[in-house]
Amino acid sequence: MKIPRIPDRLDSSRILLVSGLWPYDDVDEKKAVGRLNIFHNPELRASLSEIVGTSSIYDVGFRSRGGVRQLFRSATEVEPTLVSIALRSLLPDDVQVTEADLSELLRAKDLSTWGTAKDGLCLLSTSYITNFTDLRRVVASLREIGVGYIVAGGYLATRNPERMLDCGIDAVIAGDAEEAIPELLRGLLTRGFPDWAAAVPNLWYWDTDGGRTYTVDRMVAVDDIPVTVPSGDLSGVSVPYESMRGCPYKCAFCSYPLVSTKWRFKSAEKLIADWTQIEKNGAKEIIALDSTFTIPPKRLRDFLDMYREAGLTIPWGAYSRVTPLKKEETVVQLKRANNRWLSIGFESASQKILDRMHKGTRVKDAYPALENLRRHQIAPWSNFIIGYPGETEDTAAETVSFMSRHLFGFYGIYVFNIRDRGMPVLTDPTAELQWQDVGSEWSHATMNSKQATGLRWESYLRVCVANSEAINVDVFRGSNVEKDYGIWSEAFPALKHIELWALHLVDRAALDSVGGPDPSTTKRALRELLVPLG
Repeated sequence: MKIPRIPDRLDSSRILLVSGLWPYDDVDEKKAVGRLNIFHNPELRASLSEIVGTSSIYDVGFRSRGGVRQLFRSATEVEPTLVSIALRSLLPDDVQVTEADLSELLRAKDLSTWGTAKDGLCLLSTSYITNFTDLRRVVASLREIGVGYIVAGGYLATRNPERMLDCGIDAVIAGDAEEAIPELLRGLLTRGFPDWAAAVPNLWYWDTDGGRTYTVDRMVAVDDIPVTVPSGDLSGVSVPYESMRGCPYKCAFCSYPLVSTKWRFKSAEKLIADWTQIEKNGAKEIIALDSTFTIPPKRLRDFLDMYREAGLTIPWGAYSRVTPLKKEETVVQLKRANNRWLSIGFESASQKILDRMHKGTRVKDAYPALENLRRHQIAPWSNFIIGYPGETEDTAAETVSFMSRHLFGFYGIYVFNIRDRGMPVLTDPTAELQWQDVGSEWSHATMNSKQATGLRWESYLRVCVANSEAINVDVFRGSNVEKDYGIWSEAFPALKHIELWALHLVDRAALDSVGGPDPSTTKRALRELLVPLG
């Protein structure tokens, strides 16, 4: 096995962990609705603070039966990233670790403050980096602060390891990292460089001859992965959790199943053991970040029974498909096991589009699913895609009508995008897709990406005004809002008025075009519903 190319000055006892979301207002598909995000738009923050009479948006409170409560908290305060927790658990105790949020790194005006990373090792998560242009920006920032060796992992890295190396990454973990990272660090710390093919699985790297070298494939047994729990006081913290890798479904717009060559899931017994430990550590709730937690059916049934038998009480949220939720019995069991919310991929309310997506769901199943969730007060986060090949103004109108009449709680509308060369739709000749690279503009027979972006904005405007029980989550992304305040919360009416107020300030003409409320009415409601803390 060829020796890796390692800088002489590398100090691998100093490690910089970089993970987290891409800067929110710098994501193309979010820029339209993203203008309404009150945490990233200074004008909106100042306006709301002025209406309430506070100096900071985090001093805004709302009236509840228990008195005045704080409305907003930062997402970084209430939810650590799964990647940062998992990576820390793999590092030896005798290394110096610095954690950096990806958006914080890219927004830094003075990179000299990151001096502790100079000549050190960086472990970079690419799960929220969607294209190679953005990746090069990250690499340039890391090189500017003097990082000596960059090891990348996560979604983009796993799917495109050789392209990652060409973008300036030194080594790539393509797949499971639980065995690879400890062995990689051991080799770097000792400079002993054992037989990497045997010791460091799933690794691509530059060798001393200037070539790309790969070690060997190896998957971990997911039931053997120790539970990872953040340190410190967890009383206000939502702990992220992973219960499976891969996905058994073949949705044509998604390449998530390709991240793992085998769909693997933890047993119900493993879930209960892990969640018991997390609850004992005092966490506020658990967030299962899997592609769909509610499969396989037997594991779900066993888990829900064991949850109650184990005396667990910790609330939790997860991702689900529509189909399991059409059965009221399943929703009742979820409620009894303290499930508070489910993020659901509806994708479209046009059966034609769902069929083209190979989604494997039916529009008619969405109605009983939402009825069951409402009846038993489990909050849905509903997700939709605009612009998939075959989408027209008519099919989008079907989705808008469904959202306007039946949706409640938080939702998102996203523009179809090309995130991976392995997406099944890219090999479908009937899609007639024209595109250049991951993250690039696209076109197909019925529209292009710019038209889809405009259609998304128009769809949002109509849903925003037509449905008083639904709020676009992008308005409050980056905070505690969607996890703390469902449709039944005393805070929900205030949040809806904030959404309308933000739309008034950002695009008054657009609000008027769809018959939005008079701004004075919205402003008056905010003054009645919101008060300064203290």
